[in-house]
Amino acid sequence: MNKSHYSVNGWLLDRNTSAIVHLRSGETKRLGEYQFKLLACLAQHAGQPLSRNELTALVWHRRVIGDNSLSNAIHALRVALEDDGKQQRVIKTIPKKGYLLEAEFCAIVDAPAEESVGTQDSVSEPQPAAATSAPLQPAEPHTPASLPVIHKAKARWQAIPRRVLAAIIVGLLLLGGVWYHVSRVADSDIVFKEQVKNRWSNIRVFRIAVASDDLNDEEILKIKAALEKVNQRLIVQDTGMTIYYRTTEQMLNYTFTLASACDNRQLAMTLYHWRVDGKKLTDLIYRETERKLNEMVPCKKP
Repeated sequence: MNKSHYSVNGWLLDRNTSAIVHLRSGETKRLGEYQFKLLACLAQHAGQPLSRNELTALVWHRRVIGDNSLSNAIHALRVALEDDGKQQRVIKTIPKKGYLLEAEFCAIVDAPAEESVGTQDSVSEPQPAAATSAPLQPAEPHTPASLPVIHKAKARWQAIPRRVLAAIIVGLLLLGGVWYHVSRVADSDIVFKEQVKNRWSNIRVFRIAVASDDLNDEEILKIKAALEKVNQRLIVQDTGMTIYYRTTEQMLNYTFTLASACDNRQLAMTLYHWRVDGKKLTDLIYRETERKLNEMVPCKKP
């Protein structure tokens, strides 16, 4: 049985992974959830101008977003689709109206329903539209290596709450996804190093880097104000947080998990031009962490 997928400028939209895959080369690019929704919305209305209000309602469902969120997402899509921001061949800006995806660059492609176009073993969560301005780096379809199995006595496993077990499993899967992502760096030895040990009671921070990188704590200290506020919330909610991050000159890959005895949450973000405004970065990190904390199911006191 076949399922229809949109393609834009030779890139196939895969709804299962929020990724776009080049129809000829097979190159895969992972988009943020809202970037992917925006591209799908424009494709569904190809040739039809959509106002900023319409796009905000259709994609973000009237969630409060930054003033530049839509513009940044459009810029990210143009970069991902190899469009020229000046010529605007694929996605056009309609002055005082909104945006339009040229119908000539949009097509419907049949793909097997049971197949997923491209894979990416990481948590699929909304990326903050206000901070994201370009897609993640291309990743090739790949099946991660098997995760280690920890053998324990059956009775001891049964004594652990199911939600805690789920949090452990999610953490292992997340580590597998992060390992796969960084393993794509050619001819480099990838290392994980815990940063600023024992600075925060409920937070552990791990930096992912190649062996040649300077592994000091300077990068994570750029958001120490946000983490100090988060740590106070974690203490009150009796919740632990683990952060994995990797930096380049222009990009910050930032993933965290939250786990309590009653629930667990996770979020992966890719932030571009993150060095430009330290306050905005700190506010964004705190806001998104607080949002996930508010989603967690509180533990009932005995």
